[in-house]
Amino acid sequence: MASRSTRPDFVSMVAEEISSGIDRALQYWLGRIELEVVDRSLSTAERIDAIEEILTEYKIRSGKVEFGCASA
Repeated sequence: MASRSTRPDFVSMVAEEISSGIDRALQYWLGRIELEVVDRSLSTAERIDAIEEILTEYKIRSGKVEFGCASA
């Protein structure tokens, strides 16, 4: 049985690992979007299409059909 002193350490370790995974995932998806935004070989319409494709791929992989709208 875990002692009281190790339980918070374990919870902190799990929380840090989850946070790290979320950070890596955000870097991956936002990095892909950023590459399309700065690609000067694409027209504005092509950039938008490329970003929409990335968002569609994310939705399919994550199982999220719709995103909530961000408030300003």
